[in-house]
Amino acid sequence: MTNFYPVFLNLTGRRCVVVGGGQIAEGKISKLLDSGAKIVVISPDATPGIRNFSKRGAVELRNRKYQAGDLDGAFLVIAATNDRVVNQEIFEESEKLGVLLNAVDDMPRCSFIAPSIVKRGPVTIAISTGGASPALARKLRETL
Repeated sequence: MTNFYPVFLNLTGRRCVVVGGGQIAEGKISKLLDSGAKIVVISPDATPGIRNFSKRGAVELRNRKYQAGDLDGAFLVIAATNDRVVNQEIFEESEKLGVLLNAVDDMPRCSFIAPSIVKRGPVTIAISTGGASPALARKLRETL
């Protein structure tokens, strides 16, 4: 099992790429927006919420499939696809470029994992099981 180094990242103004346009991607985008990230979303389809983010100018939406070169200049990438082949392509490009990658529900292709978060005013608590039990992390978050 991988031992992860816990860290909070300053994403203000940093280019973050989200590949995928479903509900999971929308949730990740919402959290990235809260952190002040500059977000590019790449997906041939997008939820109404993601399209709304784009209409408001909060994200740049590219309505197409991922292609090599999409990660150029990115600081962080979220692969929120259901396609292991695409995740592998994103993983290979992110490794080549040294870009941090979270491939949702695809641990072997992650250079970081996203913890369960509890936020109360200025206090933020991150809960992680290292990917072993996301349900337990979620339960702890809900309890707190």
